[in-house]
Amino acid sequence: MFKRMKMRFYYQIFFLLVTMCSFAQNQLWKGYFSYQETKAVTYDNQNIYWATDNSVFAYNQNSNEVEIFNTINGLKTDGITVLAYAPDHKKLITGSNNGKVTVIDLAADKIYHLNDIFNKTNIPDSQKKINRIVVNGGFAYLATGYGITTVRLNDNHFGDTFYVGVDGDMVNVKSIAFVEKQIYAAVENEGIKKASINSNLIDYNSWQVIDFGNWIDIVSFRNQLVGVKDDLTLNTISTSNQITQVSDVWGGFLRLNVSGDVLIEVTHEAARLRGSDFSIYNQFILPIEGKGGVSDVVVSDGNFYVASRTQGALVVPLGDHSNLKNVSPTGPLSNNVFSLTLNDKDLWVTFGGYGSGLDPFAPNGLTRYGLSFMKDMQSWNEISFQELNQFKSTVNVNFNPQKPNVAYVSSFHDGLGLLDLNSKQFTIYNDQNTNTLQAMAPEDIRVNGVVFDRNGTGWMTNTGVSPILVSIDKNNQFKNYPSSVLDQRNDNPYLAPIIDKNGTKWIASYLDGLFAFNETKNNKAMQIEPRHNLPSKTVNALAIDYNNQLWIGTSKGLRIVPNVDQFLTSSQLIPSNIVIMDEGKAQELFFEQSILAITVDGSNNKWVSIAESGVFLVSGNGQETIYKFTKENSPLPSNDVLSIAIDGTTGEVFFGTRKGIVSFKNYATTPTSDLDNVKVYPNPVKPEFTGEVKITGLVGKATVKITDIAGNLVYETSSLGGSVTWNTFSFSGSRVPSGVYMVFISSEDGTLDTVKKLMIIR
Repeated sequence: MFKRMKMRFYYQIFFLLVTMCSFAQNQLWKGYFSYQETKAVTYDNQNIYWATDNSVFAYNQNSNEVEIFNTINGLKTDGITVLAYAPDHKKLITGSNNGKVTVIDLAADKIYHLNDIFNKTNIPDSQKKINRIVVNGGFAYLATGYGITTVRLNDNHFGDTFYVGVDGDMVNVKSIAFVEKQIYAAVENEGIKKASINSNLIDYNSWQVIDFGNWIDIVSFRNQLVGVKDDLTLNTISTSNQITQVSDVWGGFLRLNVSGDVLIEVTHEAARLRGSDFSIYNQFILPIEGKGGVSDVVVSDGNFYVASRTQGALVVPLGDHSNLKNVSPTGPLSNNVFSLTLNDKDLWVTFGGYGSGLDPFAPNGLTRYGLSFMKDMQSWNEISFQELNQFKSTVNVNFNPQKPNVAYVSSFHDGLGLLDLNSKQFTIYNDQNTNTLQAMAPEDIRVNGVVFDRNGTGWMTNTGVSPILVSIDKNNQFKNYPSSVLDQRNDNPYLAPIIDKNGTKWIASYLDGLFAFNETKNNKAMQIEPRHNLPSKTVNALAIDYNNQLWIGTSKGLRIVPNVDQFLTSSQLIPSNIVIMDEGKAQELFFEQSILAITVDGSNNKWVSIAESGVFLVSGNGQETIYKFTKENSPLPSNDVLSIAIDGTTGEVFFGTRKGIVSFKNYATTPTSDLDNVKVYPNPVKPEFTGEVKITGLVGKATVKITDIAGNLVYETSSLGGSVTWNTFSFSGSRVPSGVYMVFISSEDGTLDTVKKLMIIR
């Protein structure tokens, strides 16, 4: 549908209260955002601009090209509520529900972040929302929850603030409009106020009340003030303050917009066009389906341009409403990401999931999304909520290596669904058609992911009932495993199990710590809780690394079981902490931190997500912090990363958040079974290169020796995963000179070997 999307890349320069971003290409990060949940729309003479919660994209009406502004290329905001365009300055201005304001300078290719309102401690958070932006005379006027603030468009800084409430109090200004030399404000519970644009607007005494009614919105239309009252009447207000009802608006009214000589009435499900006599002469209805409907609408060049809540950016011809098209950039269904799963070359995404305390009804009731998957890491596809037979609160998608064409979709309310990727048939298993899956309440079956053992048997938890541990074989036959250790209480929510090399199932719980179970060892079971050195009874994340260590992430810190084999012989495991040296002092790694996710990369390093603090990449033993990424220093859209998935072939690391998906190109790959696809890069190493040479496609514990052309050994190492790096220094600590170097690689047992050449140019 579109030509290739143009992307812009920015670096950050910090000023006092304004952040300015401009070009600087970043090849390591990619964004996989959704552009279906649009919030606002505006336009210039060539482009239509739509905003989502944390991005803006421009659609060129002539070329059909789409240009995107998001965290990857420097737009760092969220909660966008309004969008405005300043034609004389060629600038877009966004406002958010948290007070953040951005100015996108389209002519200078720069983005300015104005976070003064967001950072103000004397303004309650509930009053920082930007309700409307109106451009007038070189300023962007912001109608906010506390008053009116201006932005100077010539230098992209905040100007004056007008507190227009009684006695200069903070009040919620719903909208503002300009007619001739007057500025009007629709003030909650105080009516419409006006002032001369040439008066001292900072002085609240300059603002005159012209009507004490409760007005929802006001605009300037055909050089007169037009507004909607809370009784849903449409009115004109003359310069002499005469109010005249001219029509009514429908229920679900959102706002008024003006496009040239057209007055647009926007409701939750429709856009209605009114002419000079205020009669409706055209309307477009977008039915509300689930969370669907309309957010905002403008009209230009014979089209409705609709910002829809779930169906993307819509272009609808005024004369043929059936010929609508979605011009949003491709992406997943939503940015409200819950989990990520990689299956071969496909990235699968679930949305919504559950809230705090593993409650599927929090924070806003059962979530109703479908699934998205990126086929071959190239094209996004979706399976709608309807195609999933309205399967709610989906939490995980898993795949059986022995049945690769079946997706196991778990729901924390509706049980387990099997999706045949060939026939698209979706089969739901619950308490009605199995004797094993049970409901904790009527029609409430809480399954949290399926993990497969080496025999192709899937294992899952069934929260809120006894027994909690359930298996499904290759013939879709279910079996449960009663255990007095696992089944102590019915109110304990469980995460999906993970399975170690011995077939032991490790199960994290929200209320009772960590459990382990092995049916092949006479159903041996064990509980590990705070009295066993677990820092919290709430376990959020588990991972087993290449050294058979179990990493345990809790709401209050990290623990490890040094070797999972210990479960087979011990009556009780006591996990240990990791002590690191921080500025000369011994500190516990991630002390008292709430850990959300842990994932092991191909070099046995660990990606660890910390609540409200971003993600860390720590070395295999935890002693070194390799990376720390937050939304402040990276393109992460949120500091709460719920899910981390790694493409073992390329090393690309995907981060799933409630604000969307981004990825980071890391070098670590998973071990392979042979040495047929070993790659050494960059090759040649050119003089300007300052990074590390990467050697990928290795088997586990491979020996790598690098010699010069004369056979002198300059470097040697071994791999834990599928890759190693070399900084091009020799054993003496100096850079090796220009020349051809031989890379000798062999497996641990010596049965596999290969040789590669590497050229270095200094």
